[in-house]
Amino acid sequence: MTEKLWGGRFDEDITPDVLDYTLTTDVDVRLIFADLWQDIAHVLMLGRQEIIPGETARAVLRSLLRLWEEHERGELKLRPELEDVHFNIEQMVIEDLGRETGGHMHTARSRNDQVSTDARMYLRRVHVNAVAANLALIDVLLSFPEDDLLAILPGYTHSQAAQPVSVGFWKTAHASMLLRDVRRLRGAFDRADESPLGACALAGTSFPLDRELTARLLGFRSVLSHALDATSARDYLMESAAAFAIGGSNLSRMAEEIVMWSGHEYSLVEVSDAYATGSSIMPQKKNPVVAELARGRAGRTAGTLVQLLTMAKGITLGYSCDLQDDKPYLWDAIDTYLSTLRVFTGQAKGLRFDSKRGEDLCWDNFSTATELANHFVAEHGIAFREAHHITGSLVGALLKRGATLRDTKAGAEILTGLGHPVAESVLAHILAPRTALTSYTSPGGTSPHSVEAVRAELREAVEDHTAWLDRTRRGLDSALSDTLRAAREIVDGGDFAEVLERATAGLPPVTRS
Repeated sequence: MTEKLWGGRFDEDITPDVLDYTLTTDVDVRLIFADLWQDIAHVLMLGRQEIIPGETARAVLRSLLRLWEEHERGELKLRPELEDVHFNIEQMVIEDLGRETGGHMHTARSRNDQVSTDARMYLRRVHVNAVAANLALIDVLLSFPEDDLLAILPGYTHSQAAQPVSVGFWKTAHASMLLRDVRRLRGAFDRADESPLGACALAGTSFPLDRELTARLLGFRSVLSHALDATSARDYLMESAAAFAIGGSNLSRMAEEIVMWSGHEYSLVEVSDAYATGSSIMPQKKNPVVAELARGRAGRTAGTLVQLLTMAKGITLGYSCDLQDDKPYLWDAIDTYLSTLRVFTGQAKGLRFDSKRGEDLCWDNFSTATELANHFVAEHGIAFREAHHITGSLVGALLKRGATLRDTKAGAEILTGLGHPVAESVLAHILAPRTALTSYTSPGGTSPHSVEAVRAELREAVEDHTAWLDRTRRGLDSALSDTLRAAREIVDGGDFAEVLERATAGLPPVTRS
């Protein structure tokens, strides 16, 4: 008979190849904290509900607390031959106490609800860290000097120069985009913050569990009521992967602008030396490698989402080992996304924009033509479509002469010939990139006043998200410390009911979902 914890009906053990193919210990290392915390909460509940004898529960808790301290010191190691984190910890307790005592720990629980609970607990930490990393990058983008309100860049549509914008306008645009990523991460946190513990394999159990108690001890907002859904659900993983993929894509878009604009043909921005490398053969090169890698690694976060969607689409309700393959890909997406956020925050601090070059490009690329059309509408009473046609005719005529809007003398002559004269001095003022930039005073526009108003709105949103971040971190920390404190008090002889009533008094109630 095999000595595996599940091996009662088996006459022979799995082969080394099968073990190597199915084990997850290398992936499960991240879940040790969650599995131990969950084990402690579960045993506290088993003792409180008198599902296992009180002294047995105390002995198991004492063993689990020793393992927690070992983990805190970085000394707890998983053994591959024990397949996963769950069997590792259970086996450690059994080796410490014997099967007659340690074997009670898994009462009224399955690896099916156990793994989902661990993954949700880990994802909560990830989402909190991702929100914090986004807010750090957003803070850098919003902390620009007043000069950036008038530092000119060409704005682009269709990858062609469109209208003048400012550096501050560009930075607030990316900050606005990243704040949506924060909202997505918070939404994904909410869907992960539901406790499946107590659903067991798929159908619940005949034991009198208190699922609300374990949910509160683990810091969950709610209990995922339906046992089959609780053990089958992986949409919370897909939603998290979608948040990472969209966030990676948004960072990639910023990276693309940095890469493109740092090229000699644009020369609009330069990254600091610390975020670039040189060429092995061309001594003149300065390559924006961080931004380039961010573009490429966005594919890894997107690929994880596709992998999870494909993995889950053909699986019926109830656990299947296909679902075991979710974590290796998701862990990689998490690491890729968080590392990109961190390195981008440092890169953003050192970006140097060339406003003079930006202004020259705006002149040369006819970026202010729209303002002349608007002038005809506002000052001459011409319908916009006609004003658009007149201005387009001016641009075409200048191009044939090899001139740009900077040649205001030629422009005034052409407009007179078109029957819509504008004094050269007026034309020079209308077509100046700075005039255009400061005149877009509509809400959300490029004028310094409009950009400052948006920056204030974004900062207010950052404050709200920061408050949520602080509350959430305190809540999770409090749940963990209260669980550990309760376990220690009970190990020292405290009454289960009295200790747990005190421990949960400060924890918020849970809902059912």
